[in-house]
Amino acid sequence: MRMHLFPALLATALLAGCSGSDDHLTLINGSNTSIENGAIRVEGSQIVLHPEHGASATIGASGDFAVDGKPVQITPVQRALFLQYYAGAEAVREHGVETGKAGAAIAGEAIKGAVSNLAGDEDKSAEEKVNTQTAKVKQAALKICDDLEQIRSAQDQLATQLDAFKPYGQLITADSVSECRKGNSNE
Repeated sequence: MRMHLFPALLATALLAGCSGSDDHLTLINGSNTSIENGAIRVEGSQIVLHPEHGASATIGASGDFAVDGKPVQITPVQRALFLQYYAGAEAVREHGVETGKAGAAIAGEAIKGAVSNLAGDEDKSAEEKVNTQTAKVKQAALKICDDLEQIRSAQDQLATQLDAFKPYGQLITADSVSECRKGNSNE
């Protein structure tokens, strides 16, 4: 049992505040959330987009879009897409916290099992509880993958409809979403 606990505790530490592969990390730190290694940041009540080359842009809670601090005129359809993008990024934050809580539950179960094991009790149910909590972490992390897909869908549509958005049209790729799903699958 002891040999199984260390990986569970390590996984908990890694999942408590982040999700995704090394190349597409999502970090939650207080009220800020960094998606795609900082290319997309949820900062307070706005989403800040940081392309590799070019000016930063913001998406407000009301669907407003600005590039380098200058408002961009958008249509009602585009505003709806910006609201979808915003909602997806906010959901990443919410589901990231949920993933962290599920990860903390793994740690709790692992610690209980370790204490029981050190006391000489062979508690097989502790390992089952850790496995159950691990499955919950994966489920919570998969919600983040769904959120990334929601952002990508809005992003792709906006990139074809709005020239000012084109520099931000590849911040989340299909590969990002697929790697997220692969990294969090139950296989």
